[in-house]
Amino acid sequence: MPRGDVILFYPTGNPLPFESMKTLSVRQQVRYTLLAMAGVTLLLGVIKFVQIRRAISAHESFARPPESVTTAAVTVTEWRDTIHTVGSFAAVKGATLSTQESGNVAQVGFESGSKVSAGQMLIELDRSVEEANLAGALARLSLAKQNLARAQALKTQSAMSVATLEEYQARVTQADAEARSLRGVIERKTILAPFAGKAGIRVVNIGQYVTAGTPLVPLYSVDPIHFNFSVPQQVTPFVRAAQARLIITVDAFPSRTFEGVVTAVNPNINEVTRSADVQATIPNLNEELLPGMFGSVRLEVGDAKRVVTVPVSAIQYAPYGNSVYVVDNASDTAGGAPMTVRQQIVQLGAKRGDLVAVTQGLKEGDEVVTSGGFKLRPGAAIAIQSKPVMPTAENPAVQDT
Repeated sequence: MPRGDVILFYPTGNPLPFESMKTLSVRQQVRYTLLAMAGVTLLLGVIKFVQIRRAISAHESFARPPESVTTAAVTVTEWRDTIHTVGSFAAVKGATLSTQESGNVAQVGFESGSKVSAGQMLIELDRSVEEANLAGALARLSLAKQNLARAQALKTQSAMSVATLEEYQARVTQADAEARSLRGVIERKTILAPFAGKAGIRVVNIGQYVTAGTPLVPLYSVDPIHFNFSVPQQVTPFVRAAQARLIITVDAFPSRTFEGVVTAVNPNINEVTRSADVQATIPNLNEELLPGMFGSVRLEVGDAKRVVTVPVSAIQYAPYGNSVYVVDNASDTAGGAPMTVRQQIVQLGAKRGDLVAVTQGLKEGDEVVTSGGFKLRPGAAIAIQSKPVMPTAENPAVQDT
């Protein structure tokens, strides 16, 4: 036995080193510690279980407050099929006046931008030479007529041959033609308004020399005014003169619309665009619409049809299908039952302004949620707001803010 070791004897008589007694004591301590921790964990778990059960019970008995929404009634209105396209305005009568003769401008009979009447003198060129030539031609015509009269008198006395008499008649005809030609030149040097309208800005001044074909002044009659546009060939049979009604908007007057009727349709289809040219006439009493203006047109064709319409804000758009929230029990609120909603899948048709047509899913008299629908779910309780609702229209006017 090594020196220094201590040996203990148990009643059994088996010796046990002192180090073994120390190891056995540590194991007991770990066991007791683990048992204590398990007991604490179990106690905490029981407490948490009780808390969760109480929270679940409180949640089941919790009633969510009603969601604040606005609603609108589903209405039935009459709509006609519409075509949206663009076009431009053109004058009913319009031309840039020019001269057929050359000469100096002698007189101007209008102011730029003024209204002129039909037949009014606008510009007159110097015609002094032509007037002098005309005076000479009239004198020759008068002499030729006198000579012809003498020849006819001599012919009755058989003192004049037929050939000589015919020569005098030819001289009269020639002198008369010369005089009429000079009168035509003089008339062409006076530019008259071919129709009543509004003159533009003149591009010549008194004393200026102009040649034949030089533009002098534009003249347009714009009341009424034409609007030219094209429509696809498949709708051409529905576009008939004096039957199709159209509404036009222009950038110059964003808050206004102009109405007119179709007055002419080209009898052929353009082979390149496969469309037909259409012309409409629009009243223009204040002459606000000008030739060359660009406009957007909404053309109504066909017969009116009854359609179910709702505000666009009521639609909940989704990839799997569009829907609306319909007030389910609005008639039962008098008995104390809260109003609820149900989600209804709908099929949409044409859209006009703030309204959209619903082809399936709704009927007249239904009440749909127009705002606040994003926070609803099927069966949710609602409270309808009493404050004024934003108006809806087929042709809303954008307010300048």
